[in-house]
Amino acid sequence: MPNLNQIWECAAELRGHSSWVYGVPITSDGMLASVSGSKILFWNLNTQEIDSILEEHTDTIFSLSLSPNHKILASGGLDKTVCLWNLKTRSLICTLAKRKDPIHSVAFSPDSGLLASGGESKYKTADGQKTTIYLWSVDSKELVRTLQGHDLRVNTLAFSSDGQTLASGSNDKTVRLWDVNTGRQLHILEGHSSNIGTVAFTPDGDSLFSSGGGGIKVWKVQTGELQQSFAEQSEYTSCFAVDPTGQLLAFEVHDGIEIWNLRSTEKLQYLNFMWPTSMNFSADSKLLASGDASAFAEDGGLVKVWRVPTLESLVHPVDKNYAQFELLTERQQIEAEGYFDVETIEDARKRINASIVQRQGQAEFRFKLLKSYGSRCPITDCDVESALEAAHIIPYQGTDTNHPTNGLPLRADIHTLFDLHLLSIQPDTYDVVIAPELIGTCYQDLVGRKLTLPEDQNTAPSRIALRTHYETFLSQCKSD
Repeated sequence: MPNLNQIWECAAELRGHSSWVYGVPITSDGMLASVSGSKILFWNLNTQEIDSILEEHTDTIFSLSLSPNHKILASGGLDKTVCLWNLKTRSLICTLAKRKDPIHSVAFSPDSGLLASGGESKYKTADGQKTTIYLWSVDSKELVRTLQGHDLRVNTLAFSSDGQTLASGSNDKTVRLWDVNTGRQLHILEGHSSNIGTVAFTPDGDSLFSSGGGGIKVWKVQTGELQQSFAEQSEYTSCFAVDPTGQLLAFEVHDGIEIWNLRSTEKLQYLNFMWPTSMNFSADSKLLASGDASAFAEDGGLVKVWRVPTLESLVHPVDKNYAQFELLTERQQIEAEGYFDVETIEDARKRINASIVQRQGQAEFRFKLLKSYGSRCPITDCDVESALEAAHIIPYQGTDTNHPTNGLPLRADIHTLFDLHLLSIQPDTYDVVIAPELIGTCYQDLVGRKLTLPEDQNTAPSRIALRTHYETFLSQCKSD
């Protein structure tokens, strides 16, 4: 009986990242670049050791893009700059700093001649304030064109294989298609229930994949029509990757990665990997890499790399009992998630949703937090236990995030403001900070108040988790 997880052999485990790993491009010389805070780490995949470190950014990097000719790496981050790096010398080529907002996305055109960057800046147009995408000439380092249309931050960008179309995904829940040569907006793709996480074209350029609220959607580029959906039961899908042959789709689920055959639209594999935040196939389709959000863990964030088997070995297993084995695997996975419906496996899986899984560990998580903090809100000192809720510092992404160091027992209204990043905690001083829109309200009295820490330091909030929340808070305040 075949073991599918053995087919997808782990090629490397790269630990020690100090932030969520927002990028994992694989170079043609067998190296992997990954984000670790304000640094770019270059890993030798054979030795699984750091070969070199690129340091120029002064704050968290949100996006990496490898030029198709494998000569340049682009990075953009919270310090409001885009950096271009020479991959041969591992040195800085230049910094593009005309923007005055955090950069959340960078992407190269197929000929490596253009670089698109997206962030949070809004510019006044006839239709009001619109978020702007910049197109840069890689050779001249000059700004070629701006594209204005999104209402909120641009999280992700991708060029079509012919370089004629640019796709952008935003917090405004839309994906937009642009004519690169004219800057004209071609289509607005609507259907996601929340912000867009990733966009990517198929190699032939006919279809576009997008992820966000409600899973992954596949659009017809020519018409903008919705063709297909994956993981519709998912509350939110952040990242995915389409392999360069256009045959495989890998996307994150709350506690792992699913691999699908795009030709047959069948699920081929499930990889155990908690909290994926970025994903990428190598140019030769032989490797799949993914970075996670476990930076608050003791050994730091993780990047894992798998060897991708040939599609034939995935689709045509020789064991005659494979169908029964696959059914058993599906059942075991569903039962492990605490839910199983005997009617049909597929129907059962569609009825699994994040809220059910989250509730499984929520009661124990709340109990531990209340015990650690003496049943008091560490911000308001509210001691009415029924008014206290278990707040995640880094958003819930699986039961492992239900750890006391990633939580605070907050009064219900404070919990809401915390989740909306209208209120945060300065990670170095533990001071409470609020967004400008709360100034002059009843919450202004909280400014400068110190977070009350638990007596047991082992349950104190993770500074890395607090810093991640605080950085998002600052970024949101600046964009507003």
